[in-house]
Parts: sequence; structure tokens; C-alpha cells
Amino acid sequence: MRNLKIVFAVIIFLFTILLFSNMSGISNFTPIEILSYISMVAGITLWYISFDKSDKGGIFAGSFIFLSGIVLAIETSFIIWNPLRMIFPSIFVISGISLMFVYLSERKKIIFLILAIILFAVGMFYLFGRINFKFWIFIEAIWQILQRFWLLIVLIALVIYIIAGKDESQKPYNNQE
Repeated sequence: MRNLKIVFAVIIFLFTILLFSNMSGISNFTPIEILSYISMVAGITLWYISFDKSDKGGIFAGSFIFLSGIVLAIETSFIIWNPLRMIFPSIFVISGISLMFVYLSERKKIIFLILAIILFAVGMFYLFGRINFKFWIFIEAIWQILQRFWLLIVLIALVIYIIAGKDESQKPYNNQE
């Protein structure tokens, strides 16, 4: 319950910042862009909090929401000729990466690793079968994405810093002398 309160607070905070920047003319975000930013920040917040507590459902949900926000942001920011062709590969890849994070939280359950590899591989094979992949174009696209979303990267780092600082201040001090 506490996790959802923190995620909801982060969503309200980010929505307020984005709405204020739109109203003041600092930026011009579309509603889809706002939704993608909110889902990325809310997903990484839920993932971070759940990873700290080894909550597998929260880890999967947080990383799935975060990665879905990335796909939505890329879709709205760049020209993709046929975005409907990328839905199923994206779902497989996102599910695979999300299960990989679940596996990293508890390495004893090898089934999460096996499922992660299978889902990721199916998504990638399905994706590469539908596009004409060129490595240098891919690297250039990654650079353009980083340039476009640098503010969001800073906001995510700030949220993690705030949450990590809050968690550290709540731990009791033990004197080991």
C-alpha cells in the first residue's frame, strides 16, 4: 500500500511539473507525451521501491510500465512507418526484460531467467523479421532518443535519489562499537 502511495505522489508531482511547464510556455507536451513521461517515471519508481523490498509483482509491473512508457515515447517522438507492426514484438521484449528484473531480485528461481530469455528472443526475432535492421542507424537512433529525453532521465535520477535518501533516513542507527 505504501508503494502505491509513493507512486501516486510521484505521478501527481510529475503531472504538476509538466502541466506548469505547458501552461507557462516553457515546453509544449502533447497528452500522449505526458502519459508516456508519467508512465516511465511511475514505472521506475514502482520498480525501485519493489526491488528494494524484493516484491516480484511490483518489480514486473514497474519495469513493464516503465518500458511501455519508453515505447510510447519513442512512438510519439519519432516517425515509425507502421507502429502496429511493433506492438507484439514490443510486448514480448518488454515482458522478457521485466522477467529478467524479477530473476535478478531472486536468483534462485531459474524459471524467471528461462522465461525471460524465451520471451526476449521471440520478441527480437519477430521484430527483426519485420524491419530492415542496420547497426549504425540503430546507434544514431539511440543518440537521438537520449538527446530528446535528457530531461526525463534527470527527473528519474532525481526521484531515485529522493526515494533512496528517504529510505536511508528511516533506517535505525546501530552503533557497532
